[in-house]
Amino acid sequence: MKEIEIVDDPEIIKIIVEETRSKILRLLRFRDMTISEIASILNKDVSTIFRHIKKLEKAGLIKVTGERKVHNIPEKLYGRTIKTIILAPEAYERSSFIKRYTEKAFSEIKEALSEMGYSVEDEKFLKDFLLKIEDLPLEDLNLLIRDMEWNNLRRLKTLLILLKIDWKEVEKLREKVHKPKI
Repeated sequence: MKEIEIVDDPEIIKIIVEETRSKILRLLRFRDMTISEIASILNKDVSTIFRHIKKLEKAGLIKVTGERKVHNIPEKLYGRTIKTIILAPEAYERSSFIKRYTEKAFSEIKEALSEMGYSVEDEKFLKDFLLKIEDLPLEDLNLLIRDMEWNNLRRLKTLLILLKIDWKEVEKLREKVHKPKI
């Protein structure tokens, strides 16, 4: 399994961000599974999962990793081909579908900040800032040859962001997203 891949092809991004396929990819992060196992966990019809699996397989995101017998009937096991998938922000503007996905992601982040007691004074600034910091480590991560454990890769990405970030922008962020004093 490849450790990391940066995906900037809008068509592949569309495949990844579709809700059911995204859930399938998350499930396969932990272990290889059969279509019937995935269907059972996601409470979906086997034929529906089969169609999603075929799209993911055609895109090169998953592959058959083996076979398991369930009630004496052989079923293919599927696993991810990439441990960590990073979606490249420059592709976000190319598709209305991807725009909707990033809006949903932004809403989730904003709600999480609110749950933690943060106030967002300028939503547009926060959106732009999030897109900017996603883009900062991509150039260097594209040069990475070695496989890295996922947590170390996450730490490396954070370190690259810290090394490249414009600290004036961070100060603006602190003004526009803050925890009110009680």
